Amino acid sequence: MDSTGQIRHWLSWLLKVRVLLIAFLLGAELVIRQFAPSPVPLKFFLSLILLWVAVSVVYGILRGLDLNPYLQAYVELTGDLVLVTGLVYVTGSLDSYFVFLYLLVIIMASILLSRVGAFLVAALSFILFAAIVDASYFKVIPVLYPQSVGIWPLQVYLGINLLAFFGVWYLSSYLAESLRTAGVELQDKRGELEDLQAFNENIIQSMRGGLLTTDLRGRILVLNPAGEEILGVEQHRARGARLGDRFPSLARLLPASGENPNEARQEVRASSADGREKILGVSLSLLRTREGTQGGYVYNFQDLTELKRLEAEVAQKERMAALGRMAAAIAHEIRNPLGAIAGSVRQLARYAEVGEDEQKLVEIVTRESERLNRVVNDILTYSKEKVVHRERVNLVPLLEETLLLLERHPQFNSSIRVEKYFPPKGVQLEVDPGQMKQVMWNLCDNALRAMPAGGTLRIGVEKVDGLVRIRVADTGVGLTPEQCEKIFEPFESSFVGGTGLGLAIVCQIVGAHRGRVWAQPGRPSGSEFTVELPAR
Repeated sequence: MDSTGQIRHWLSWLLKVRVLLIAFLLGAELVIRQFAPSPVPLKFFLSLILLWVAVSVVYGILRGLDLNPYLQAYVELTGDLVLVTGLVYVTGSLDSYFVFLYLLVIIMASILLSRVGAFLVAALSFILFAAIVDASYFKVIPVLYPQSVGIWPLQVYLGINLLAFFGVWYLSSYLAESLRTAGVELQDKRGELEDLQAFNENIIQSMRGGLLTTDLRGRILVLNPAGEEILGVEQHRARGARLGDRFPSLARLLPASGENPNEARQEVRASSADGREKILGVSLSLLRTREGTQGGYVYNFQDLTELKRLEAEVAQKERMAALGRMAAAIAHEIRNPLGAIAGSVRQLARYAEVGEDEQKLVEIVTRESERLNRVVNDILTYSKEKVVHRERVNLVPLLEETLLLLERHPQFNSSIRVEKYFPPKGVQLEVDPGQMKQVMWNLCDNALRAMPAGGTLRIGVEKVDGLVRIRVADTGVGLTPEQCEKIFEPFESSFVGGTGLGLAIVCQIVGAHRGRVWAQPGRPSGSEFTVELPAR
């Protein structure tokens, strides 16, 4: 609050005090008259009281006119001195018991004005008091009460009051000045403290990494906006909660009692409030108070989930490229001898008479040769560089056609229910239709294999922020987080008779379309695959 605002505040306070003082004086006079005769003419006393009330009303009106507060302070204090002088005159001048009111006005002047202004008010107070006393003594004005005091006692009395007036001025103005100086310093310190708090708050709010602080008992104190986004919880909901209840993986980093935390950066898996599992890079340090004592712990963390996924994708693509080159070379070396072996066995079976057991062996060789040939074909398909011939197609009819073919799948039966979540107008996209059919067929085939006892196959398409997402979810045996990370690597099949190349080819095709694909455990069971493609 500035000095003008403080003056306005004190003027409002002075108005209230004045009203209370008037009521007190009136009540005191009336009570005294009940117990002892008073020489004070009641009509004069009441006239002054009513005049003072009227003047206070005028002061209150002036308060609403937004006048200069210093000028209004001088006017109100001068008016109060005049009315106090009149009250002293009608109550006995030299013998008045209301002389103390001058001191109250001087004290208020010290609060409202500077030391010079308060000195002027104190001087005016004594001048008015001395003038009314001398005028009454020398009968310059009508004498309401007889005065039997000599000239010297009168001068001594005035001298004592002079010392009292200026003594009160000196002490009250000195104290008021000290309080004003202390108030200004306190206001400056408060402003500096608020600026510092705002600066620190801005730093915390602007941090791109998450920041979480706890007390020594593990109760959450502060969580910045980046931390709210990473952990999926708002600060007002997390504040005061136990860290072990909200985020057990972070609580496990807390050291045992009396030990210092491991300040090295660590990677932990944490589940956010919305149930998503994230990989966090966390560093833990002590929270120290101003005195240097331990006050809690500070967690500084970043979300490494996307970075780890990208690192895994790069490593996977490197492994897949190397494996593809090696597999292509091996496939060419296997395919020709394999065809010769299978053909020779069939010729021998026709030329020579074989028994039932030998015929079974021939069938096993033929069947396994065909299976091995399919594996070789998949390896060759995987090892070839994918060339995308883009066409602008509506993705929904393409998915409908794939689902129609899926109904002829050997493992498709009445215990499997298909749920489709397609936009009514479809989704236009530039893709290679044949390769996209292969992606959807492989994903659906994988879902059917995961539901040998039946279940629900859900397929949805949505367009969000310039991306098209195709989701294929099942209610089958499900995937572990570890399987989700390796499911697109070659020969990672978990099904009997599977080559482990179907999902690897899916990943390869989607990558050729400049998209990405990932898997995650389903909710509440099964698994969910998401194909994300750029809309343009």
